[in-house]
Amino acid sequence: MAVKGRPRPEAGARSKRETVLDAAVTLFLDRGFDQTSMDAVAAQAGVSKTTVYAHFGDKVELFRAVIERGASSVDFDLDQATLSSVEDPRERLTRIVAKLLEATTAPQHLALLRVLTTEAARRPELTEAMRTLGVPHVVDLVAAALLEDGRLHGYTLPDAHTYAALFVRMAAAGLQMDALLSPGPRHDSAQLTAHARWTTTLFLRALRSQDPEGLPEAPLHNASGAFPWGEPPPTD
Repeated sequence: MAVKGRPRPEAGARSKRETVLDAAVTLFLDRGFDQTSMDAVAAQAGVSKTTVYAHFGDKVELFRAVIERGASSVDFDLDQATLSSVEDPRERLTRIVAKLLEATTAPQHLALLRVLTTEAARRPELTEAMRTLGVPHVVDLVAAALLEDGRLHGYTLPDAHTYAALFVRMAAAGLQMDALLSPGPRHDSAQLTAHARWTTTLFLRALRSQDPEGLPEAPLHNASGAFPWGEPPPTD
């Protein structure tokens, strides 16, 4: 039975859709949301405006699609970081955080975040796109790893997703904010991985401990003035 609505995309339509999305990213980052028109996107993509509207009903839908494509790419990378071959939950969490940081401190992600933050205050309809940009899938992956670590080390979490969200904020928020506000060079992959390993070790040590009062304080800086993840992480 035929379903009324938009026509089924023809062969090659996906490549046109991706071309339109590529053009939209360029213009949204260069001009912002309000100053980017569907006509301009069509011209940038080298297609007709009819083609743009065949894939995206309006500019808000197009902007959401730009954000969702970026989030889907991050989700794919995160899934690759949690392959079953990574049996140790701590190593899996380290890889998740490192992948998340690599993606969310990338220049294009930060530029889209700046555009979205600016426009969302005036356009509430973009709020849902803001949630997507946060890559909510990461919380599910972290929660699963925390539950497995609890089974291995004899502790129970009353709400794994709440702990997972706390861990993600603790591990990622600081470097993401630094990257968003600082015009300086990005942290390289080795630094991001070291940061991910350090914060994962501290978080799991706290969960596994039977005596939270006896936990050592995590230093903000080491003796040389560098961040603590510049040194080997503490041992269990």
